[in-house]
Amino acid sequence: MDLTLFDFLILSFLLYSIAPTAIIRFGHFGALSRAPRGGGKIALTFDDGPDPHYTPQILEILSRYQVKACFFVIGRQVWAYPELVRQIIKAGHEIGNHGFSHRIAWFLTPLASAREIVDTNRAIEDLTGYKIRYCRPAWGLFNLITVTYCRLKGLKVVLWTYMSWDWIQRATPESIAGKVLNRIHDGAILVFHDGDCTPGAARGAPARVVAALPKILEGVREKGLRVVPLADITPEKKCRGFFKNGFIRIWGRLERIIRLVSGIRAPGGNKSAFFRIALRTYRGKDWPLPGGVFLKKGDQYLELHVNNEWLASLIAGDTSTERMALIVVRESRRGLPDLARIIRLDPRYKNVKALFAITLLHRGTERLGFTAYDTQGLMRPLATLYEKWLLGLYHPGGFRKLKSYRDKLVPKYIIMTRPELFSRYLPDEPAPR
Repeated sequence: MDLTLFDFLILSFLLYSIAPTAIIRFGHFGALSRAPRGGGKIALTFDDGPDPHYTPQILEILSRYQVKACFFVIGRQVWAYPELVRQIIKAGHEIGNHGFSHRIAWFLTPLASAREIVDTNRAIEDLTGYKIRYCRPAWGLFNLITVTYCRLKGLKVVLWTYMSWDWIQRATPESIAGKVLNRIHDGAILVFHDGDCTPGAARGAPARVVAALPKILEGVREKGLRVVPLADITPEKKCRGFFKNGFIRIWGRLERIIRLVSGIRAPGGNKSAFFRIALRTYRGKDWPLPGGVFLKKGDQYLELHVNNEWLASLIAGDTSTERMALIVVRESRRGLPDLARIIRLDPRYKNVKALFAITLLHRGTERLGFTAYDTQGLMRPLATLYEKWLLGLYHPGGFRKLKSYRDKLVPKYIIMTRPELFSRYLPDEPAPR
């Protein structure tokens, strides 16, 4: 099944933007949106500042009630009002990353997505030396790059338990306090705004937060709850395995949908096979391959994928990336004869000229009959990010383990021609011309 341009764009948007947001916002995996109950603790967070008019007023109220909060600041505001950032830190509050210009991650390129986080971190650290631990993307929306970058850099993504809707035009100090105090509970993370410079925010909205905040803090005390820094409610590392396993389960279901839409199938209907395949039509320039084979526009090739769930079960407990590559080579050697037989016998594949894949784990594939080629253009950074995402997700050592392999993890095209496949794995059949 060939993908039209529209199908490809929809699938790319689903994978790049909608899927990460759905998994994190609605699946509650990979982000802190509530604290464990039982400690009588809640956390206050403020977005969109610092603001020269509202932030000092909020800091004064917090000081009066002797509570600490986390301010998720916008990078451009940090450069505009550096003394306010220093004042926040001096008062003992936490600082989080809220992006440099508060742009929606869904519509940002990979480079722009990374820059939103990098430039804000750099602005804060250059001005104050403060090391950023927390990140909250604008609007609480994600894409594949923001999720991956935060994981690779060890940034904890923080959302909220519920909103006070303090930023809308019709909000009042009474409605804000009422929404919070009627729903407040042990472990809640509250979000307010100390700036009104972002799209969608009602001008002067933080003034209502200033007016409502004393009543909220008094109500919190009356309910026997304590306001604590985010550091006091961040789950211990032992919880990470639970969240990661749940995340993998959700991602596995999403992958099945993506494969269905994009025509990626189990070869011969064998769902336990190591490979997944998709019949594609080549659209590029003439590509000379080994053995005098040319891949030309309009030719068919077979796109090769690994069964990630099976791979995850094979590498469980082994944190060596070299070992993972060896496992892929071993299982590929076992699976290629069956795949060659299917290509030989199934009339749907009679015109397939080559097997094609993009992978980070390409070392050793030449022994299987593949030839490796460098990726080029936009495909190189996109393939690198996506493959690292999958490898970090399924790798027992997680994303942090990949740092030691950063220079080695370079994606390659690997290609095997039809004659090479048959001569290696079906030696009794003469290679077709």
